[in-house]
Amino acid sequence: MAAQETTGSNVETLMTTLNGVRSLRSQVTHYFRTVAEGPKENEDDQQQQQQQQQQQNQENSSSSSNNICEKYALVLENIKNQLRDLETQVGGLTPPTTTTNLGNTGVISLDPSPDKLRLYHQLLDCYTWTEKVHCYSTTMNQLLHGNSLKRSSVSISKRRRPTQYNHNVPQQQVDMTIQAINQMFQVMTLNVSRPFGNNAVVQVTLGRVLRAVVTLKGLLIEWVVVRAYNEPLLDEEGKVDLYTPSQYKVFQKVTDNANAAMLNFCSPGFTDLSVRSFFTWLHSYQSLFTGVCKRCDMHLHNHMPPTWREFRTLDPFHEECKP
Repeated sequence: MAAQETTGSNVETLMTTLNGVRSLRSQVTHYFRTVAEGPKENEDDQQQQQQQQQQQNQENSSSSSNNICEKYALVLENIKNQLRDLETQVGGLTPPTTTTNLGNTGVISLDPSPDKLRLYHQLLDCYTWTEKVHCYSTTMNQLLHGNSLKRSSVSISKRRRPTQYNHNVPQQQVDMTIQAINQMFQVMTLNVSRPFGNNAVVQVTLGRVLRAVVTLKGLLIEWVVVRAYNEPLLDEEGKVDLYTPSQYKVFQKVTDNANAAMLNFCSPGFTDLSVRSFFTWLHSYQSLFTGVCKRCDMHLHNHMPPTWREFRTLDPFHEECKP
């Protein structure tokens, strides 16, 4: 802190000294210009001089010469006082303790070209600014090194639970999980197939309401497509159709909500809970065309049934009525 205060006072003294040099140069320039051009008279003085030229010619010349001498004497006295103040201010400045090492760039100052001299001064300012940054950063490093930023000084040696990756699990675990979920619901049936290798594809049939295709990567749900009960799940080649959307607007909206629920129930720390929660949420759509909205207590709103299911309570809502 003391170093910063000293630096600030030196800068203020230097600025005051530079202002004094500028004022002194201005006064000296004005003095020599006045001496070179001679005294100037105003128009009023010229008219008065023409009117009284014959009567007081000698008296005016002697008085004007006296006034000019007194004016020059005052200007010289002012220059002398400013020079004395400037010497005092220069004496109060402290010379820099360290020299700026410019390396090979210092040779630029030897070139008489004014363009390159400007570059030299810019480089000098750049090096000075860099040295200040280095000095301040060193001071901040010392201050921060003395203060511990840790929340607690007690070292915790307890090992954390290893991170479980849902996308890298054996096939037997996936089959057991889907089979356990299938036994939870009587209306909904789940069929597992692997048309593309190790990753499972679950074909869901919910009563006579809807059908869905759920793509898994391990136990991580990646994609969900919901279609009507009368729409096929297989394409023309007999393979599972994973991406073709439903032709009905109701099930297109249910597909969007199912993908939102997939992201909501995703839990990397629990392998079975996220998948079980998602299929429980999907099972609530068995009342898609029979349930009423919990807010407006109506079956249809804008010609649409309640296609939204709240994640916790599984209550049906219209898209415009959902909380």
